[in-house]
Amino acid sequence: MSTFRDGSSPSSSGPSERAREYGRLLLGDKGMRLSCENMKEILSGRGRASGEPTPVLLDVREGWEHRYVRFPDSLHIPLSRLPENLEKIPADHPVIVYCHTGVRSLLACYLLLENGYKTVYNLEGGIDAWSCEIDSRIPRYRLEPGRRPPASVLEENRKGELRGHHSPWGEGLEKEIALP
Repeated sequence: MSTFRDGSSPSSSGPSERAREYGRLLLGDKGMRLSCENMKEILSGRGRASGEPTPVLLDVREGWEHRYVRFPDSLHIPLSRLPENLEKIPADHPVIVYCHTGVRSLLACYLLLENGYKTVYNLEGGIDAWSCEIDSRIPRYRLEPGRRPPASVLEENRKGELRGHHSPWGEGLEKEIALP
């Protein structure tokens, strides 16, 4: 039988409690769905209770996306590698998960909840929404249906090699987002 990070098993950890947590995440109860404006407030310190630890920004996008544009000091763990890297995420801090548009980060939030993380937020609309709503200077990108990055980018991402400047299509741009 498999176990979760906290040592409990799927049958002993209360499936109905997990279902309620998932519902809160999907429906936005208890602030688990985080708007860009709310994230801006939290990161500036205005939206946090005094004494509450600074949230961990978890980027679950692929390596080439993270190198193209990212929040500073974010922890980068691609969604595909998240299950075996949970120990890198502090369980005693709130975790704000983001991706490109908010879909992969929602899946990552489920995984974190399944593994005993208590305070998990999904950035609604992801880094793309941040560019539209908060800072239009942030470069936007999109993967068109059927279009994939060049094979060299995919191979580089597979090997985990880093280059100084990179974009999904090799245009040579790297951008780190300035936060409040």
